Amino acid sequence: MCTLMTAWRTGCVGFGPPDKTFSTSSAYRAFYVGQYQVNGAKVLHKTRAPGKCKFLVWLALHDRCWTAERRKRHGLQDDDACILCNQEPESIDHLLLLCPFSREIWFRVLSWFSWGEVAPDSQAFNLAVWWAAARKRIPRDTRKGFDSLVVLVSWLLWKERNNRTFDRRARTAQEMQVAVVDEIVMWIQAGYKGLEVAAVAANSFSGRLVVSFQNG
Repeated sequence: MCTLMTAWRTGCVGFGPPDKTFSTSSAYRAFYVGQYQVNGAKVLHKTRAPGKCKFLVWLALHDRCWTAERRKRHGLQDDDACILCNQEPESIDHLLLLCPFSREIWFRVLSWFSWGEVAPDSQAFNLAVWWAAARKRIPRDTRKGFDSLVVLVSWLLWKERNNRTFDRRARTAQEMQVAVVDEIVMWIQAGYKGLEVAAVAANSFSGRLVVSFQNG
């Protein structure tokens, strides 16, 4: 700390206050000089979702998920085909957005909330870019629910990928639809009310979800 304070006062650091007065807040900011901002990180930080689910999306935003494409790149396997569609290399953006199976799930789920028009299409090449653009088209009073839903669906798609990769168990789109509804209900019961606000505001979602609300 003494070294940092000395450098600060002598002007060696180059990013302190104009009067070279040392402060804890200025020193804290100094640690982040030169770092770049990851797209989507700010929205993710404010999103209400379980920690493990947010951590997965954080890895996805940093392109640090161990997909088939990344494992092949590191020499850990020979095949990098997407386990969900077997059509393209399994990058994290393909897995969560571009894969035909994933896009069908997104469209089904978002349509329950009357958000079908923002579902990812063949032009959605990056999770952070699509998320940022889509949430701007969502009404402000239900945007928190949308953000939570993005994390929820991403989490379940990743789990489905792992089930198929390691356990050789695959679910159909219809079965995934049921799984998403069940997960939404559990999140709402756990206190993630943004999803409930969004569902109620939509006035058109799965009958299974309605029954679950009534029984909850």
